[in-house]
Amino acid sequence: MRKMKWNVIFGILVTSAFFSLLLIRLEFFNKVKTATGIQVSGSQRLEDSWMNIYQNNNKIGFVHRTFKKMNDQFHFNENVFMEINTMGVTQALNILTDGVLNPDMTLSSFNFNLNSSIFNFNAHGQVVKNKLILFTGLPDAQEKIVIPLKNIPHISGSIYDAAFQTDLDKEKTGNFSIFDPSTMSIREINVTRYADEIIPITGKRVLSKKYCADFMGAQHCAWLDKEGNILKETSILGLSMEKTSKEKALEGLTKGEGIDFTQLVSIPSNMEITETQALRAISIKITGIDNSLYINGNRQNYHNNILTIIKENMESLPKLDSHIPSEILLFLKPSPLVQSNHPLIIQQVEKITKPTDSAGQKAKKIIDWIYRNIEKKPTLSVPNALEVLKNKSGDCNEHSVLAVALLRAAGIPAQSEAGLVYLRGRFYYHAWCVLYIGEWITADAVFNQFPADVTHIRLIRGESDKQLNLIGIIGKIKLEVLTQTR
Repeated sequence: MRKMKWNVIFGILVTSAFFSLLLIRLEFFNKVKTATGIQVSGSQRLEDSWMNIYQNNNKIGFVHRTFKKMNDQFHFNENVFMEINTMGVTQALNILTDGVLNPDMTLSSFNFNLNSSIFNFNAHGQVVKNKLILFTGLPDAQEKIVIPLKNIPHISGSIYDAAFQTDLDKEKTGNFSIFDPSTMSIREINVTRYADEIIPITGKRVLSKKYCADFMGAQHCAWLDKEGNILKETSILGLSMEKTSKEKALEGLTKGEGIDFTQLVSIPSNMEITETQALRAISIKITGIDNSLYINGNRQNYHNNILTIIKENMESLPKLDSHIPSEILLFLKPSPLVQSNHPLIIQQVEKITKPTDSAGQKAKKIIDWIYRNIEKKPTLSVPNALEVLKNKSGDCNEHSVLAVALLRAAGIPAQSEAGLVYLRGRFYYHAWCVLYIGEWITADAVFNQFPADVTHIRLIRGESDKQLNLIGIIGKIKLEVLTQTR
């Protein structure tokens, strides 16, 4: 089952989490609110700046940002280009963001595009009174989302511009809410100002104000000059950005030398695990997790740092009838990126399954169809079920989101799960799904496993906004396999 090109299967999940953090850092749609509750606007200075992006001192991309006044409004634009090494494959990623601000610097409208290889993601929208109205998805199948707002969001170049505008005192912390278009969610970030530092920038030593943001347990720091311009930033996984000239920013990138994100964040196992599908149970000592994770429940039992995973018994499932609990019926509903009610998704389910099939038979056929028909290919994008069905390629995230959409269209409640899975001496970040057929059963369309083997360690359950919870644990988790039961 596992004799495949595994270098193109694992690790994309943590890469997605990194991109969410990067998008938040680069995000212009910041709903800024200080710890005292006072709303502040972003800087009104004109700006045209360039920054290089590095991973462990190897240049992997650049950022170009402009900000200017147009009549009685303001226009912002940001272009991010990167080449990322994941699973042994280097891919280009381009993120374009632009929008219009009102005279008081509040958000009027925006457009966000993420492009990589054959996949594209778009989100655009505008503020209407006390609502943020968003549209996402393919041009012929856009989904509308309405987010209620207590206050119209203000715009700043970044959370650090916002912290600069609030004039935080040294060793003081401000709280900020930010909107992330890639997950359609609003998150809280704490930003602390530290002692000023002198840093070298473009051959000069510059006195700078240092700020650090705590996002989901991951620390990201920035150094600003006396005018509030960002000079340098550092983040997780050896990532950093530094102000530069246009000429330097457009110079070539470091080819083939960047560390593979997949290998970088994987976790070594203390013992070899063979024939994983033959295991009935596994016991693992696990440390470095926090309360934001969903590690206990269903087939997983976690107590005193010991995690026990028991493989589901498909023969002892209760009979699935029409009386599915209301809290589970919620997972039949479509969502902006899981378009289970779209005609193309429904048509595909009708091709795969028969009306007379049981829920279990339908689930098995759907998982098997995805395994055989979706090319296993690393992809840097926001997973979108319709786009995966159209392109028929993607990594574990694409397999998972399509599985959930097809299962829901077949009348089977389903959700995405993400966490770790074992392969050749290490545990790698990975995504799969869970479906309800009398009980919640795990399924992995990448491996064609139904149920999934017990080395699948669930850390989160839910859609892309939940994946952000992984950011704070990257590099912190340690595992020790205690027992294997066959």
